[in-house]
Amino acid sequence: MKKFKLILSGLVLWLACTHLSAVDYYVTTVGVNTNDGLSWANATTLNAALAVATDDDVIHIGAGTFSPTEMITTGTLEGDKTFEIKTNVSLIGGYPVSPNPGDAPNAANITKLDGLLTSYHVIAVTAPVVADKKVSIQNISITGGKAAATGTALTINTLSYTRVNGGAMIIGGSAVEISNCRIYDNQSGVHTPGLYIFSGANVTINDCTIENNIGVGTAGNGASIWAASSTLHVNNCSIIGNKNSGVGAIQVITNTNAYFYNTTIAKNVAGLGSTTTSRNGSGIYVRDGSNVQVVNCTIYGNESNGNGAGIALHTSNAITLPNTLNVINSTITANVSKLLTPSTAGIFALTAGCTINLYNSVVSGNIALGANNYDAAVTSTSTINPKNAVIATKVFDATGGEVSDKTFIYTTMLDTLANNGGDTKTCKLLLDETANPAKSLGMSSASLISTGASLTPVVPESIVAYDQLGNMRAGNVMGAWVQNGPFSEIINNTIQKPAVYAEGNTVCVRTGAKDKLVIYTISGQRVYQTTADGSLTKINNLTKGNIYIINLNGISTKFVF
Repeated sequence: MKKFKLILSGLVLWLACTHLSAVDYYVTTVGVNTNDGLSWANATTLNAALAVATDDDVIHIGAGTFSPTEMITTGTLEGDKTFEIKTNVSLIGGYPVSPNPGDAPNAANITKLDGLLTSYHVIAVTAPVVADKKVSIQNISITGGKAAATGTALTINTLSYTRVNGGAMIIGGSAVEISNCRIYDNQSGVHTPGLYIFSGANVTINDCTIENNIGVGTAGNGASIWAASSTLHVNNCSIIGNKNSGVGAIQVITNTNAYFYNTTIAKNVAGLGSTTTSRNGSGIYVRDGSNVQVVNCTIYGNESNGNGAGIALHTSNAITLPNTLNVINSTITANVSKLLTPSTAGIFALTAGCTINLYNSVVSGNIALGANNYDAAVTSTSTINPKNAVIATKVFDATGGEVSDKTFIYTTMLDTLANNGGDTKTCKLLLDETANPAKSLGMSSASLISTGASLTPVVPESIVAYDQLGNMRAGNVMGAWVQNGPFSEIINNTIQKPAVYAEGNTVCVRTGAKDKLVIYTISGQRVYQTTADGSLTKINNLTKGNIYIINLNGISTKFVF
């Protein structure tokens, strides 16, 4: 018996040690459930890989379409079939349909998870919170989810996963990072055809397109994202053409902290199909104790039947649930209020208990009905505080006072939404700095860095000192756009070395003499700075497995090391 116990203890220790390193699983459209999935040649199915993968494992997925076949935990209905992520694993799509060893993901290879308009959620994340671990989803298209019109919620890990929210994804309490994904053409019978985030979840969305998600019910909110009692980071994304019958393409509610950086929110619709009921906030709807930062963002052409087509704020208790909105380096224009008279189409606080701070931003050219055609306004005792900003035709200085001899005319000074370089669309300023006050009376880079550092949380220098396209802010230019940016990203190829590449443990940047090179972590911490003295700069102190922001002469790009 003693010998048996010793052997058993050794076996347990061996099993524990074998999983100290992450396991890679491989999935293709022709993968077989009974395969171990440990190579492309022996690929398995996505459901099978999810069933065995544990924390830190990586699931590599070939191109093609995958649809759910397994029920969510405690699920009983056909619509409960989903891809459930129960552990803190990584899903990486974008490999070829029939991959070979050594193949890398490529944007031309589309890995699509399709709910076929029968699944209440295409993806359900139920992974528990584990320190320093997260779910990661990269290079995947998520489509064809259809949240239920009615139905009870499922209890999983003590949380309530409602069937009527989150056609594309439902995330309860987990830490999740979503990168380079397209989330599109999902539906709901009531709320949130897109992403539903709740109960303390911490979600980061990078370089994604969230578009054409439509709520077909009569009172649905949060067409693209609904974040409740959670933390949300949205970086360098396009949130476009999402529609619902209720409020908010993006709903930020119940003590949620939400941060939108370098993102375009455009042409979303609230109050879809209604000609009599006023619905507010077709861009972002901020409610009940939430703290929101909007930095280097373009909010354009969103439509609502009520106030705040760009951004609306509301609280049910001004004392215990106040809202704070900080708008920095952003452009809010061409948003339309179609029904309510009078109305405010840009930014509007519907109740008391809301504080709006505008720094170095342009809020002009929004279209509303009635005599009070304001671009930004508040009701009751809420406040709006402009600093080096434009509201409608008025220009405000650093103290919040109106510059009496300056007028902003959006028809001649602000262009429409266009591809001005970079990853997201922007609205460039027209005329020169002598004719356009938004080009000369904004905040300096030093003032912006100081302002970013004063906020909670701090807005990183790598964000606030640059524009939406990654250009360094020189001079005193307001809004999301400073100058046109590069149209092409840095792309690895085997024919010619790209501008940034890795050799072993070294990051190499092609430079010229006296080029200014700054490197930041993805969270905005500066880790390297130099003035180049030759054609190639080599950096040896960066940690592998991370994403860095490489800024060369004021132009930024991301690099995965």
